[in-house]
Amino acid sequence: MFLDSYVKIGNFFKFYLKMKKIIKIFIMLMGLSFITIASAEGYCDTTGASENDNGVITFSGNPIMANCSFAPDEYIVTIYKIGLCSQEPARPTFSTVYDVSSCEDLINSPNGQVVNIAAGEELVLSDVSKPPNGTYNYGYILMSNNFGFKAKKQFTNTMHTFLNGGSGNYCWTLAGQNDNSEQVGAWTNPSPLVQCGGADGSAETYYEKLDVFDGDTVSFQMAAFAVGNGTLSIELTTDANKLLVNSLNTADRVFGKQTFTTPVEVKPSTTLFTISFDVNQSATMWMYQDAGRANEYQVYAIGSGPFSLFMSVE
Repeated sequence: MFLDSYVKIGNFFKFYLKMKKIIKIFIMLMGLSFITIASAEGYCDTTGASENDNGVITFSGNPIMANCSFAPDEYIVTIYKIGLCSQEPARPTFSTVYDVSSCEDLINSPNGQVVNIAAGEELVLSDVSKPPNGTYNYGYILMSNNFGFKAKKQFTNTMHTFLNGGSGNYCWTLAGQNDNSEQVGAWTNPSPLVQCGGADGSAETYYEKLDVFDGDTVSFQMAAFAVGNGTLSIELTTDANKLLVNSLNTADRVFGKQTFTTPVEVKPSTTLFTISFDVNQSATMWMYQDAGRANEYQVYAIGSGPFSLFMSVE
């Protein structure tokens, strides 16, 4: 059933940069390795919602959720390609494929490389090469649209597992798979995606596919928006035809193109390429206020929320 009192959690993947903490993936061009550095301070500050210094969230009434997102314990992405481009790559449309023929691949991994960008550790990856020396005005990234994350969050409110599940001051992810377009529509009772209860609950890895950017307008691309050193545009596409998708539940790739404000120059001395992911607000609550119980909420999922990325060379 559709719930009239359901609080929609903003637009999934409303890409913007909350420059509180940045998670970086360093590609060591000479050592051919990745290093991820994470700092996981959450951020939830909006009408009807706040987060204290200990990461505990308080809701009141029907909160405006667009800015109430927080850092997950893990955020898993799969990267297929990263490249630098001397000419502007063509973005995909419904009838034309994306074109990266002017680009030099830094990573070309047909099977994808899985990276946990919310964990600080050194990861040795394959298929890494240093681009030719030169000046590059653009970059691109090709990723899976299936994002995995694990989160457990504490609240001052009583939170209920939709609709007839457990209740408590904590909620955590359960192992499962969902499409982000499922925010609107029928919800399974009880939710198979989240559990609310006591402090002893243990989070599991939950996967969510990004199959639409805005469920209200059914958009499969995002116009360029500001990130560090430039702007980034995003499209949903497929590995099979490399076209912009035109329907829900069909995408399997995310194509991102960055236009650099300051061109990237690869020199003989260049040893470090940086992709910065801001995942400080990459988990959100799918929930609504429980009728008849003030400041108590029915929770269907801890869904994936907004994050940003940008590229630079050192």
